[in-house]
Amino acid sequence: MVRMAAFLVLMLLSGGATARSVWNNIGPHARTSGAGDILTPEGGAVTVSAESVGQDTFFGAITSVDATAFRGREVRLAGSLLVAEGTGIAALWLRADGPDGRLAFASTGASPARAGEGAQARELQLYIPSDATHLKLGVTLDAAGRVNVQRLTLTSEPAVSAGVSAYDMIAYALPIIRANALNAGNVDWSAQEAMMRAPGLAQRPAQEAYGRLQRVLNALGDRHSFLQVPGQASTARTTAVASTAIESRQMQDIGYVLVPGLRGTDAAAGDAFSAELCEKIATLAPTSSKGWIVDLRQNTGGNMWPMLSGLGPLLGAGDIGANRNRDGAVTRWPSRGAKACTIDLARSRVAVLVGAKTASSGEAVAVAFRGRPDTRFFGEPTSGRATSNRTYPLPDGGALLLTTAMFVDRQGDVYPHGIRPETPASGEQGGVEAAAAWLRSLP
Repeated sequence: MVRMAAFLVLMLLSGGATARSVWNNIGPHARTSGAGDILTPEGGAVTVSAESVGQDTFFGAITSVDATAFRGREVRLAGSLLVAEGTGIAALWLRADGPDGRLAFASTGASPARAGEGAQARELQLYIPSDATHLKLGVTLDAAGRVNVQRLTLTSEPAVSAGVSAYDMIAYALPIIRANALNAGNVDWSAQEAMMRAPGLAQRPAQEAYGRLQRVLNALGDRHSFLQVPGQASTARTTAVASTAIESRQMQDIGYVLVPGLRGTDAAAGDAFSAELCEKIATLAPTSSKGWIVDLRQNTGGNMWPMLSGLGPLLGAGDIGANRNRDGAVTRWPSRGAKACTIDLARSRVAVLVGAKTASSGEAVAVAFRGRPDTRFFGEPTSGRATSNRTYPLPDGGALLLTTAMFVDRQGDVYPHGIRPETPASGEQGGVEAAAAWLRSLP
């Protein structure tokens, strides 16, 4: 009887008899193959590869599952990721969709699997709202190559109450969004406040509020505001992880430095990042007579302050940018050099490389170089998220990261559609070569 009961539970959660998971490509260049069923204890497997990402910032594989059996439950997606070819970073992701689009999303992007690290176990959790219709999930890789995922399983368990209702969460968050969001004028607030009067909301767990609040953030249209569930918010407070390693090298008479994104706000880890970045610049300085290439093409954002501190020697003293909110109030960015790294390279020429992956705080770093003397931009337009997010803790331990201001450069310019380089250049080496040619052409 016990064995039969377990079988019936498995049948319920998988929506009937199990079958091979069906995988599709993300991106025109992807090639995907899969085996097994992610809803069984043995799990499934998927391999996805691409020789190029083209104009996209990533490629991947996707599958879909009916959400009926998972509504109101915590879902766990787990698997082992191996970046078998290329130099990209890979992540699992899971999304709950409703009749009007995305309701909830989670990924392992804050802890990516990298090339050269072998197979890496990763998992994520996501509460599935009561009005979800489908779960979409898969794997992504942000550069040409191949990623293998093994033992990929989708399981669920009852949601654990945080002692806070969905009504409490919405009643707390809505006034914050209305009072502070950069694009608050885009929202029909009468309709959104009616959401609080939904029947039974006070009896539903806090997790149920996230999908409803996500719809409000979608209505803002800033493409940057987002929510963190308690586990994600805790990780962001206690860690700071670079999206890839800081790179530096000497190109004869030019210094090259790649500045990655930095996810998380832990102060000690942020200080270590800025110190490492500044030290790499200081090491190259004596032989970089023609100037510098600062590569932001892999900088997808995070905490901008350690990035700006590490680049302090090149950015110079004084204000290097600002935030401007919807009322026109300006909060300036003073230059903050890394501790114990006092080299001054403010008069050096700098070529800045940007691209479609340059986003959020990566764009903040780019903005800090705009208006700097002897500076030129190369590459492709940035993501278009040159806006500032402010973090508001939520009653259940989660967080609301709300877009409240636009980035402003030293000359007062803003970039609502991203930063367009003066010199277009494509390809990994194309931008580097164009930047180096410009630096060496100057007297």
